[in-house]
Amino acid sequence: MVSGIWLPIVTPFKDGQVDVDALQRLAERYLSQEISGFVALGTTGEAALLDHSERLKVLRSLFEVVGTRLTVVVGVGGTNTRDMVQEIRELDRWDIGGYLVSAPAYVCPDQNGIRWHFDEIARATERPVILYDVPHRTGVSIETSTVERLIERANIVAIKACVPATFQKLCQLPISVLCGNDDAYVDCLIAGGSGGILTSAHLFADILAEIHERVLSARTDDAVVFFEALKPVIKLLFSAPNPAGVKAALAIDGAIGSETRLPIMEASVTLKEQLRIALDTCNRQLAVMA
Repeated sequence: MVSGIWLPIVTPFKDGQVDVDALQRLAERYLSQEISGFVALGTTGEAALLDHSERLKVLRSLFEVVGTRLTVVVGVGGTNTRDMVQEIRELDRWDIGGYLVSAPAYVCPDQNGIRWHFDEIARATERPVILYDVPHRTGVSIETSTVERLIERANIVAIKACVPATFQKLCQLPISVLCGNDDAYVDCLIAGGSGGILTSAHLFADILAEIHERVLSARTDDAVVFFEALKPVIKLLFSAPNPAGVKAALAIDGAIGSETRLPIMEASVTLKEQLRIALDTCNRQLAVMA
């Protein structure tokens, strides 16, 4: 079972280049927190805006710090299934814990085409594959009936679900369901989800893990109260294109710089101030509830 909080780690930049030092400091910071593993080169890592050499630089830098202490899952996306298969075959030489793979973007295949796509992905590797259902980015949904067929393949083990309406049905299938929509995290857990791949884990990894534990121990009301304290910050994180918000939040205490890669614009001065205030309020509320 794939469970717990997975951190889709950001890719820090400095003067337009991948900031290796900041990335490694950030990875070291989360090794002491309640995460199950890292997801590198995901949406929050601005992977679509990195070239091949930069993607390898991110992985190399991450593995130098993480080693075998935590699992590293790698995001793979794009339009052409064949290119994605080739990338997976190249990455398979690394000690990768699995792949987070989306449906082909832009081309909008039907469900038969989506099933073919993931069949090809699963055949390309023996490592675990996590389906990534993110229709607002790809243009297509992975329907529950398609997931039911795909999990006949032994290495398709989980799904990152970003559509709350699908949580209930997905959780009835023999597959781990990880929430990919930060503000619906508790709803996913209550439906039977096993955790989340959440941008907000950069700020609240331990709290999100505690919320999970409270749901598992039938203290759902407590979990909801804790999560309500996080919601104003989560809303601000996604008030600008991801990951501008979370980078701005991390920059408040100097963890990384707030630089993003164009055409994703850096968070505005207004958003940065709103985040500072919201984080301060949130942390004070959490201190009282602890």
